[in-house]
Amino acid sequence: MGKHAYLIIAHNNWKQLQFLLELLNDPRNDFFLLIDAKAHDFDKENFIKECSVKDIHFADPIGIYWGDYTQILAELSLIKLAHSNGKYDYYHLVSAVDMPLRSQDEIHKFFDDNKGCEFVDYDSFESTSWAKERLQTYYYFQKLIGRRKHDPIKLFRDCLRRIQIAFGVNRVKDIEQYLGKGANWFSITGDFVDYIVNNEQFIHEHFKQTYCADEVFIQTMLKMSPYRDNWYGFKDKDVQYQNLRLTDWNRGKPYTFKKDEYFDLCDSSYLFARKFGADIMSDDVIGYLKDGGKGSSHDETVKQ
Repeated sequence: MGKHAYLIIAHNNWKQLQFLLELLNDPRNDFFLLIDAKAHDFDKENFIKECSVKDIHFADPIGIYWGDYTQILAELSLIKLAHSNGKYDYYHLVSAVDMPLRSQDEIHKFFDDNKGCEFVDYDSFESTSWAKERLQTYYYFQKLIGRRKHDPIKLFRDCLRRIQIAFGVNRVKDIEQYLGKGANWFSITGDFVDYIVNNEQFIHEHFKQTYCADEVFIQTMLKMSPYRDNWYGFKDKDVQYQNLRLTDWNRGKPYTFKKDEYFDLCDSSYLFARKFGADIMSDDVIGYLKDGGKGSSHDETVKQ
């Protein structure tokens, strides 16, 4: 079984992050952690002291802003840091509030059995329109605007966008056929990571000053790459979340699962779920995963 790299972006919930690391802790896994620079309450020394995983590679902190290019910069920073540490069979981008639904033996076996597949989520593999909307023009001031819909700066930015469109600005004209959109969390191969790292300048040119492009970045790069045909969605046409992260968008944005729902989620065919609150931290969850859980005896996919 090969080595895996876990790339983790965290903004808060440090105890829960330590719990996640404990569940993922395995000699076959290495951990790369990026803390949002805006998280002023993070005590790195105390975190390491209290964490069961001692060998954590820390990326330089980045101030991450919603919808801004800093989200892609954070992902790129983790990808490059892990890549510089050696080549891994798989690189998993997860957040601090994600949870594995399988034991490490089962997760590694799954990826060994599906070696070479790229686990990237697409709303629709063929559709490009949603992605084009986010990349076509320059989106200025996104750090300042954030999620606000009626901010005066946003109204000014929208006027600038209309002017750009009127003058025929299309930043993605040369790659429009490759655009895609979906969840930003992924599990991708070392070969695809090589491709991403080797195209860093292209990424800066096409994704800087865009809008929510962290949900477009990996999807577009995969469709452009030689590994396009390795997308897991081609192999399992019935899977709803091709990144294997069970997410409930019907009850929230996304919904925060409760601990008493966790074991039902383990009956799905997914390997991870997001997201969870602090109540998930419990000995019975640790015992369940460390003892192997139910695993492969349950193959029914959860349909949201």
